[in-house]
Amino acid sequence: MDAIKQKVNCLITLGESLKAVPNAVRWVTKNTAILIVHGIGDQVPLATLDDFSRGLIQEYKTTFPDRMLLSHELMPKSSGIDKWFDNVLRIKNSESDFVVDIYEYYWANYTEDKASWTDLDKWINGVVKGASNFYHQGENSDLGIRYGDDSFFFTKKTKDSPRKFNAFRYKLFLGFFGRLVMMVSFLISGIISLITYIPFIGGLASSLAKSFGSTFLHDLVNVIGDISIYNVVDPKSKFYCVRKQIAEGAINALRYLIEKPADTKLLNKIEEDFQEGIIDQDDYDKALLSMEHYYGSVILAGHSLGSQIAYDSINKLNLLLNENEIAHYQINSTRTEATSKLGNSGSIVNRFNGFITFGSPLDKIMFFLREQIPKEQFIKQQILTHYHGFKQRPVGDYFQCLNEGTYVKAECGLIRLLDDMKWRNYYDKKDYVSGGLDYYHEVTNVDCNFQVTGKTAFTHSNYWADRYFFRDIINNFLT
Repeated sequence: MDAIKQKVNCLITLGESLKAVPNAVRWVTKNTAILIVHGIGDQVPLATLDDFSRGLIQEYKTTFPDRMLLSHELMPKSSGIDKWFDNVLRIKNSESDFVVDIYEYYWANYTEDKASWTDLDKWINGVVKGASNFYHQGENSDLGIRYGDDSFFFTKKTKDSPRKFNAFRYKLFLGFFGRLVMMVSFLISGIISLITYIPFIGGLASSLAKSFGSTFLHDLVNVIGDISIYNVVDPKSKFYCVRKQIAEGAINALRYLIEKPADTKLLNKIEEDFQEGIIDQDDYDKALLSMEHYYGSVILAGHSLGSQIAYDSINKLNLLLNENEIAHYQINSTRTEATSKLGNSGSIVNRFNGFITFGSPLDKIMFFLREQIPKEQFIKQQILTHYHGFKQRPVGDYFQCLNEGTYVKAECGLIRLLDDMKWRNYYDKKDYVSGGLDYYHEVTNVDCNFQVTGKTAFTHSNYWADRYFFRDIINNFLT
């Protein structure tokens, strides 16, 4: 396996990023597709596409006030013998031949009402038990210190002193999290019980409170259920097939954008002629070189848990590229990159050239929800690191120090074909789901620094309405 590049991540504020470029945004110079993956919560189809598209359009209009044109496109897709249509928003500039197409990957239907309170209680306590065990072994604390974890669990006495793991905060959080289900259920039951004692209207008020409580608990179960279902690692779990469905849908959505040719009918005719022997290999290769991909640029974006789903689809794409399973791409003779047979687009990262995460819990998932592997199982750890390796800092090679004398490195021929892709992670200090990503390398962490008031402010959804967030995306990905 080729060496993993360990470059220092860049940390900037959104304001600093915007100062470095002109106020006016530029239009794209090639057809561009953006696939947006939604996060947790009560999600409905096309809402995420709507939110993201409106943000881009409003920012484009500041530079091109009279040029913006929109069209609803239907992209035919097939699933087995069935054909269906993907709803796509096309953004056009009246003075350009190039377009921006916005796609949405919707997955909430897979997890809705799948998990119960009992399932969540079991999952939460399993997470707490695993995290507690690895705290006592020093696993998570060592990992956090090594990669400069800037989260709530690491503190420093002075500005210049090194960060240290705060065991008290860690244990306090685990204690609260492990009792979350019981506390919420007990609190709601207690309130409803008290309401019944209200004279005259107690019965009616209690019924209304029960209805409200039931709705609240249902929504809470679905929110936490999204996280628990997608993060199941045991193939024997009843949720494993649901996770697999979500992951397969994501890679299929991404794969479609990368494989889509500019002229599908002509490409199919060339393929048929080659299969039937009408044209030979040389003519076939020349014909492919005369073709082009429909999208010269493909951008993947994920909000909240959607960033994890998007991240996993990148890992799966890398595996498929390694096996030459992506149409019209093949590993080059020096085994350094996957190049296209169509036109002159070259390496895959020339087209699949951007990853956007915002409100992302990827660091927290790495810290708490990754499969906790005992240090003596260094073979399993290496296999998983190879398999899920996109820009991920090693969580296994430090076992060599902890387990000196028994550790043996396992070589792997898997090539990291996508690690040069630009990754920009947007977060805010009052978005407690998100944070700067420390467990991944070559990531630009952008602190949005949303201007909100109140100690209880929660900015997990503020990205959608922030024009500077969208301007930064345009400046860095849509040029």
